[in-house]
Amino acid sequence: MVGGGYWLMLSCQLSSVVGWSAVSPSQARRPAARHPSSRHHCVSMAWGGDLAEEAAQAVQAVQQAMRLCQSLACEMAVVSADGASGKTMDACDTTAGVSFIKEGDSTPVTAADFAIQALVSQKLQAAFPDDRFMGEEDASDLRDDESLRSLALRLASSFGGQPDEETLLAAIDRGLEPDRGNGERVWILDPIDGTKGFMTGQGYVIGLALVDATGAPLIGVMGVPTEDTSPPIMAAVAGHGLTWWGAEGSEQVAYDPPAPEWVDVPNPPWLISPQSAFGACAPFGADHPPDVICCGAMVKYFATAAGRACGFVQYEQELKSWDHACGVLCVIESGGYATDAERAPVRFADRTFHVSGGIVCASRWASDEARARLLQSADTCEVPAGAADE
Repeated sequence: MVGGGYWLMLSCQLSSVVGWSAVSPSQARRPAARHPSSRHHCVSMAWGGDLAEEAAQAVQAVQQAMRLCQSLACEMAVVSADGASGKTMDACDTTAGVSFIKEGDSTPVTAADFAIQALVSQKLQAAFPDDRFMGEEDASDLRDDESLRSLALRLASSFGGQPDEETLLAAIDRGLEPDRGNGERVWILDPIDGTKGFMTGQGYVIGLALVDATGAPLIGVMGVPTEDTSPPIMAAVAGHGLTWWGAEGSEQVAYDPPAPEWVDVPNPPWLISPQSAFGACAPFGADHPPDVICCGAMVKYFATAAGRACGFVQYEQELKSWDHACGVLCVIESGGYATDAERAPVRFADRTFHVSGGIVCASRWASDEARARLLQSADTCEVPAGAADE
């Protein structure tokens, strides 16, 4: 089966047997959703509606990228985590032939980043030639590094990419095209969010989103290769809820996150970014600092959508679309909230975007009071200049 039919949801009857349902925002945002009952609901028999084919291709792309990462991890020596809280890594922390340091940036960028961006770009261009593409990386560094270029090409071609260098480079640079025209949709990719996590064996995310001409997110898929508590992929379609997927396979996984232990706790666990906001922004008081998880922003969106944290506040106001587009939609379609500090929707109209006070996310289980505290903190907290996020 192909197309939308290929991604039919499990029936309501089967859902009630296995104890799973996709959660629609209208169901889960009501106060009762913080204490989910045993009654289950189906969002749609054909998950994704008019975007079913796009959702299918997005999940497949993230699955391919995850397999690529795991393949490379088997070839490289994982460097030791030094306990540092930032994303900056010394050149000696990288593995020769696998990663290098961007000049003037100190952010580790691996061959996997480039290979994933090329692979996903090619796949989406073949499936949806009228859509544009926006990726984090550009191919200039690859053009100057033959060994890295060779490794990126080998990785991409091993997982379905075209086996020639110029096609690889062009696919990566497709994300640098001029501004889109009226009505054009854009796929937004972060090939590896939290590269330090990838290099140190901690958490990292492959994130893919589709946004409309206004920058409103339509599809969001996050894959976490190291995830072992839930299925490793969450996928959301606007208006159709959040679903879960395995690293392989064409069928959704029957999973519904359990109600967290922090429900009704006055000071629940929460997450923060950037690290310079630690100590300055405290919605639950100085005695209740945020939890720390590595690495990057997307793992925090994933944790919020899965109910492991009551909320996540990204206090910066000038942000990059690939770090946030898929995460924002996943939180919303899980039944939670994701807005700016003024409760306005977040839009991703360009490579960078502005939000008033930052991005404030709340889990579907978060109380109204907890969400209000997170919003107020974003509205009033002044983030000092300092270390960036991991």
